[in-house]
Amino acid sequence: MNLRKLLSILIVSLMLLSVSQVFGQELTMGQKPVEDIKIVLDGSGTAHVTHFVKGNNAVAIQVIAVKGNMTNFSVTDQNGSSVQYFSVATAQKSVLFPPTSRNLTIIKYDLTNVVSQINGVWEWNYTEPSDAGYTDFYFPKGDDTIWANHRPVYLGDHGLRQHGEGFTLDYIINEPITLQNVQWQNNNFTVGIRTLSDLGPHTFDQSAKAYAFDINKPHSFVTVIMPQELLWGPYQGKINGNGTLTDTFYNNGTHAWIGLHPSKSGTIQLTGTTAIPEFPLFVPLVIGITAVIALQFRNRLNFN
Repeated sequence: MNLRKLLSILIVSLMLLSVSQVFGQELTMGQKPVEDIKIVLDGSGTAHVTHFVKGNNAVAIQVIAVKGNMTNFSVTDQNGSSVQYFSVATAQKSVLFPPTSRNLTIIKYDLTNVVSQINGVWEWNYTEPSDAGYTDFYFPKGDDTIWANHRPVYLGDHGLRQHGEGFTLDYIINEPITLQNVQWQNNNFTVGIRTLSDLGPHTFDQSAKAYAFDINKPHSFVTVIMPQELLWGPYQGKINGNGTLTDTFYNNGTHAWIGLHPSKSGTIQLTGTTAIPEFPLFVPLVIGITAVIALQFRNRLNFN
């Protein structure tokens, strides 16, 4: 038996001395790592996972992998060189490292078909490993909005950082957008509706400060991109006259992104606090500014 193999057996034996197991819980060996996880999702439902694990030269550490059908597994240092590790065969695969002076160990693998596509929506019930500091998600190019636990999140060109036990993740690649035109007197406005549902007729009621349209699929993810010059929030959303659906999750200064996830099909109505008035929008602003200037000027006068 060569010296390297003997040392490996000795290290494993020492690790086993610190093994702990509680009935109904995950087998643990060594200490929890200091690590972060990065997950890149592609257009086929595969998650490309990377663990960034900090070294520990005092004790062995155990890294728990993300659940899924694992392929292309590798463990390297930050220079790409292979390092020594031991696999722990449990329900959720773990990797065991002996004490090391390395500053960083990188674990990479792919989880194929971990994200399921259902009627055009990609969904993953993600469970974060209990030893992770956080998980950073990156989505296919062009996907600027996702839904976490059925609540909308605007990403822009960035990813999503998640921490906790887990969540339900939904996203739509190349989500279609329908442009609905509204004409009020001599003004034209465009309302954008992003959804996989078919849309019916839309209406704008200036006196009721309401905008309505029809969807034909229940449990649809719907994003309304509303011109604030047409209808100003806060918004209240209802389906067929019932419930509160609205979640305004992004505002770029001229438009509000409003997320809705109704459980039924039918008519969605958004009610705002201010609708486009019958006179130009700048008139109230001019009146307000004039009043403030007049008040300040009056306070400076000395009436004896």
